[in-house]
Amino acid sequence: MNNLFLFYGENTFASSEKLNTWKKAFIQKYGEEGLEEIEGKKLIIKNFITDAESLPFLSEKRMLIVKDYLKKGKTDDQKILAANLEKIPESTVIIFQESESPDKRLSLYKKLKKIAKTEEFKTLTTSQLNKWILDRSQTLGLNMSFSAASYLSEHCGSDLWTIKNEIQKLESYANGRTITAQMINEITTPSLHSSIFKLTDSIAAKKAKGAIQTLTILNESGEDLIRSFYMIVRHFRILIQIKELSQQGESRSSMQKKLKQHPFVIQKSASQCQNFSQEKLTQIYANLLIIDTKTKTGQIQISSVDNRALQLEVEKLILQCCS
Repeated sequence: MNNLFLFYGENTFASSEKLNTWKKAFIQKYGEEGLEEIEGKKLIIKNFITDAESLPFLSEKRMLIVKDYLKKGKTDDQKILAANLEKIPESTVIIFQESESPDKRLSLYKKLKKIAKTEEFKTLTTSQLNKWILDRSQTLGLNMSFSAASYLSEHCGSDLWTIKNEIQKLESYANGRTITAQMINEITTPSLHSSIFKLTDSIAAKKAKGAIQTLTILNESGEDLIRSFYMIVRHFRILIQIKELSQQGESRSSMQKKLKQHPFVIQKSASQCQNFSQEKLTQIYANLLIIDTKTKTGQIQISSVDNRALQLEVEKLILQCCS
């Protein structure tokens, strides 16, 4: 059917940009009266089917945009909608937008896959992300090299919504100057993931000062220290797994499938693993678990307003790792 569409995938920025382009084109041709956006969890199935099957009153076409219905809609209601989709007249265009990959066992997904036009919006690979940053920068008239784009993606992470905002900040800050890594450090906010990688790099290089500095910046930027701590635990667990798989001769694509991690995480972590022995990684992870146990049992006392005891323990661990 030419009037049913399913946009899905974790790259919500790309799917939203495409959706906005379609909305503008629709409004320009048919006006705003025929456009309606519905949150999936608020959709009332009887009303929706009635609206979808009715001919438009003040417009030649009607466009209904339904967000995250496959994720949040009731299963029984989805079955009813799936059974009625082929009754929808061509005058009604329905676009289902999902912020992640839907459950392929759902009856509505199976029906849409069969009769609708579907498009998956995947998270960009590292090279795709760097190209996207360069293209976006050129559109704004920014002078940015490939190395600066690569540094920006490492510094701010892979979320396109965030990077879009950071590029706009750089545009105002640069004022015609060429974008440099120093500018990126001065004006942009590092992502939690990039900060964890930076902290781990410092530990691997036995640069205690740099690691503690990164931890302090995370804390002072408003990032929850407990969350940061568990991200550090998670990261060292991934490093141990990648180290073991590397020793078994597994390829990076195989690691990605087995560990279900983004290619960038696998690439960066595999590089970091070369700076640690298996014994060192296991020792660090064991010490992190000791801190975790002490935190959960109250031996390290923390609260929403005071996490100094936890920060001290993590700093002590960093010093031990770097000694």
